[in-house]
Amino acid sequence: MYVSDADVEMSKDVESLRIDRHMVSDLSSFVPGRRRKMLDRIEEHGRKNPLAIVPVLLKHYNTDSAKVRGLVRASVGRLTQSDAGELALVECVFSRDRNISDSAARILEERNFNSVNLLSTYRATRDLVTQARKAAVFCQDVEELVVDSIGAYREGRFDQAMTNMMMAKDLLEDRLEWHSHLRSYIKDVLKLTPALSRSGVQVDPIQDSIRNLATAVQTREYSDARALLDLRRQETRLWKQLWSLEEFITKRIKVKPITELLVLTEADKILLESFIVMASKVDDRIQDGKPVDALRLVEEYIASDISAGYLSTEGKRLDSKDEASWYVMWSTGLGLLKLVAPVVPNVAEEFYQQYFRDREGSPSIHTVDWPEPFSRPDKPKATVAEPKPAAKKKVASKGSR
Repeated sequence: MYVSDADVEMSKDVESLRIDRHMVSDLSSFVPGRRRKMLDRIEEHGRKNPLAIVPVLLKHYNTDSAKVRGLVRASVGRLTQSDAGELALVECVFSRDRNISDSAARILEERNFNSVNLLSTYRATRDLVTQARKAAVFCQDVEELVVDSIGAYREGRFDQAMTNMMMAKDLLEDRLEWHSHLRSYIKDVLKLTPALSRSGVQVDPIQDSIRNLATAVQTREYSDARALLDLRRQETRLWKQLWSLEEFITKRIKVKPITELLVLTEADKILLESFIVMASKVDDRIQDGKPVDALRLVEEYIASDISAGYLSTEGKRLDSKDEASWYVMWSTGLGLLKLVAPVVPNVAEEFYQQYFRDREGSPSIHTVDWPEPFSRPDKPKATVAEPKPAAKKKVASKGSR
């Protein structure tokens, strides 16, 4: 099961262990200089290695001494104002020490991290994993889902983390219940074999089948959990790519761009047309019930066609406020959200609300129109116009005036 980085760091950091050994006695001392020396020591080391010192402080967050408790809480407040300190606090939620995890969850709850419910569900899931291991019930895939949930929580995707953690808990509960019923069934069948044998029934094949079944149950990988895990992992990778892309686009493009399609360069047209090809393939994968493959195609498009392709050669046009490149990247960024909305609606909605709603006007990614180059009611299509040939001059015939 998951081992918190905070527990690992705290256990191997010598200075934190020394601080832990002397902190309560020094902070409760009647000698002001001794208290000040310990506080300076805590703060100095906490700035260098918050992942080691924050869990030490949280161990004593609710100590009986009001004096020590006040000083510890003030130090926690100061050290966790930085990004590194807050990340250490998040990691402490998953500590094996209940004092550390409870204190971290309560502090983060006050900062709107939705940590108390997550911690409760995590602990219940962890207990179920322990039960599953003792009963020789396969649970490796669910453990991976738990780790992915923690990763989502670290990234600030609290709703997704909670959803995944609850799914892991429900899967294990169902699996343990099914396993319990199966074991009861096996026992009942084995009890009947002596009577069947006396009746002349060949019981050896029955016993062999039961033994094979019992062995298979211990190593069976459940396809439903595996499919869910694969989807969540692909969603996480795509989330990171979309976040990076949409940040890049909207930091440079402050208003919704409008331009004539005839001013697009060849590179612009290639990117829009490659979107059309990719979108058609994504639609096919979704219709075939292959959401992971669909998201993987989008991920590859962002990495190769946009990042490694278009932006590597045309990115400078965005910074120089080139309207055609603005138009292309805006259309592509919004089009990607429209495309993935059927598979990961929460992710698409999150990015639409954050980056596009104010400038598009429509209340949701599900109601906003497809960008102009891809607009069609059912599937996105290209409307990239080819440049019109220049009008030929009329040549006067001989004898004409």
